[in-house]
Amino acid sequence: MHHTREIPREGWADYLSLLSAIERDHQVRIHAGSPELGDQTVAGSLPLVDIALEEKGSEEGSIEVTVGNPGEALTHRISHPEHLWAEESDSGELECLDIEDSDHVKTLIYFEPQELLDEASPPPPA
Repeated sequence: MHHTREIPREGWADYLSLLSAIERDHQVRIHAGSPELGDQTVAGSLPLVDIALEEKGSEEGSIEVTVGNPGEALTHRISHPEHLWAEESDSGELECLDIEDSDHVKTLIYFEPQELLDEASPPPPA
């Protein structure tokens, strides 16, 4: 069973900052979609570098998600986010971040289950 909760707008900056620190280097997949655009893969399974609410400048209020490896980072910007939901497992692990913008485009950030990542990793050298 999953639990979904909406993060109140006034808590976005703190929530995303904490999430970014805790989940840094966690493998994520990013998908975006709307009835007009259809579903699109923004990024395959890549390590999370940062996720933050822009609090200044011309992009104030947008959410930026950066994924990738050093020198090969990809940044996806949600320009006018209106809702932020966290989908969590029964054990409290974040499974998906669901961000909806003012144009009803949904960005889904899936956090790969750690046990699947462990199974896919090669064993350490003997």
